[in-house]
Amino acid sequence: MKTIVSLSLLIFLFFNGCSFHDVNNESLIYTKIDKDKRYFHEKEIENIYIDYSLLAKDAVQTIFQKMEKPEKLIVTDFVDITSLDNNTKLGYVLSNNIKNVLINEYNEIVIEAEVSKYFKISGNGLKILSRDIKKLRSTNFNVQYAVVGTYTYTKNEFVVFVKLIDLESGVIKGSYAKTFPMGEGLRLMLQNK
Repeated sequence: MKTIVSLSLLIFLFFNGCSFHDVNNESLIYTKIDKDKRYFHEKEIENIYIDYSLLAKDAVQTIFQKMEKPEKLIVTDFVDITSLDNNTKLGYVLSNNIKNVLINEYNEIVIEAEVSKYFKISGNGLKILSRDIKKLRSTNFNVQYAVVGTYTYTKNEFVVFVKLIDLESGVIKGSYAKTFPMGEGLRLMLQNK
């Protein structure tokens, strides 16, 4: 009997120690039972998913913590930090969720960057065509701030970064970073379009 209790306790501690228990992340992720059908067998697997709407709310709340809301801003597509390309669905999903929160919950004016002279949309996502901050702030839209997102990932984790950049000074006015466990839903979003 002692052996069973000890073994149960060890198993509990092992799995408890291996899981992600960041209090801030608990509401941003959820698990779902998926059916895996391979080789004529069906197996139930618990997968981890990110709630992208809540992630966007958390990011926007964080980047506006230390300043008043700007009048207008541009939101770029999120890109892989290694390649600075958006070849996946994930970049569009993240940026559109950020735009949705800014417009619907913060009543922000979000300029569609594709119509700006120094921004271009293509099959690979939204590109900033200049690294010259003077050119970026001289757009016809008189936009002072840009929300810029990047991400990176490994086999086991996903990290997202969101920055609120003052285009006049180049100063980062707000910053957000979060790490999540890698799940099947995220793997699918990261596959090339």
